[in-house]
Amino acid sequence: MTSALSEKILDTALYAGQLFVELAVLFILISALVGALQIWLPAEKTRHYLSARHGHGYLIGALIGAATPFCSCSTVPLTLGLLRSGAGFGPTMTLLFTSPLVNPIIVTLFFITFGLELTLLYTGMAISMALIVSWLMDRAGFERYLRRDLFQPAPQSEPQSVTVSFDALQPKAKVEGACCSAPAPSTPDLTLPIAPDVSGLGVMQPVSHNINRRMATARRLLVEATTQFRSFLPHVAIGVLIGAVAHGFVPDTWLVTYAGGDNLWAIPIAALVGVPLYVRGSTMIPIALTLTAKGMGIGAVIALVIGGAGASLPEMIMLKRMFHWPIMIAFLVSVFGIAISTGLMAQIVL
Repeated sequence: MTSALSEKILDTALYAGQLFVELAVLFILISALVGALQIWLPAEKTRHYLSARHGHGYLIGALIGAATPFCSCSTVPLTLGLLRSGAGFGPTMTLLFTSPLVNPIIVTLFFITFGLELTLLYTGMAISMALIVSWLMDRAGFERYLRRDLFQPAPQSEPQSVTVSFDALQPKAKVEGACCSAPAPSTPDLTLPIAPDVSGLGVMQPVSHNINRRMATARRLLVEATTQFRSFLPHVAIGVLIGAVAHGFVPDTWLVTYAGGDNLWAIPIAALVGVPLYVRGSTMIPIALTLTAKGMGIGAVIALVIGGAGASLPEMIMLKRMFHWPIMIAFLVSVFGIAISTGLMAQIVL
């Protein structure tokens, strides 16, 4: 008995170590790549593209959400900033739904763990349902349930930006006679000395400078990715530990009986259990892999992942500061519905 227990403990430890190393390497590399994408897509452009309240704004919100490796709680301050800057309610809600469910880390881990077919099904269903739910909430007028005390500065910022862009498009003859004529003489003083300096420089110096700058940026991105992984470390470690313990000690018959593919109630129960939990998608992948290997139905696993990653108690507390109860209830029901529908689709198709 002692020998069998020792073998289980050793097998669990080896499984946990291998899984942790794989997740750590993937997490750091993918986070660095996403950081490079965020340099090319600054926050100002994000707010501009999401300002469209219909049509392509929803697709852009889904794409940005899918490109940002945020958990449910990390998406809350981004949502607040976008709404304050004048971004459309519907596209911003699309980003809020999509970001914790579909991002490069989760998609890559899904592909490595479950294969291409299930990854495409999960990604397509999650994004499609997020688009539909966000559009319905916008059309139903849920924007009126925002807490207005948080969004008072937004109307004041719009006229300023419009005025600046409008004045920049005016002909020079009008600008010289207006109040902008004062800074006009200073403009040649700033631009004229630069032209001969740039033309006098050799070709190799700017190229070498760009190479050094890119290398410095790459090092900075790796350092930031490593730092970000350290902040995720407790969550990843907990997920690996739970997955390893389940792999080594949970009986196969128990999971097959209560959460197997033949149990239709396993999917809504898994979604209901996942919603109150604060579980990141990256934390759920090792758990999901172990549960699937033990005989848990794939639909229930996906419902658990979506329910746990899409909503959590800490996120609900933060969102309550931004939204009134109608949006809160609609958000929870939507996450629950996305989890069940995606799980059922996976169970039927696969």
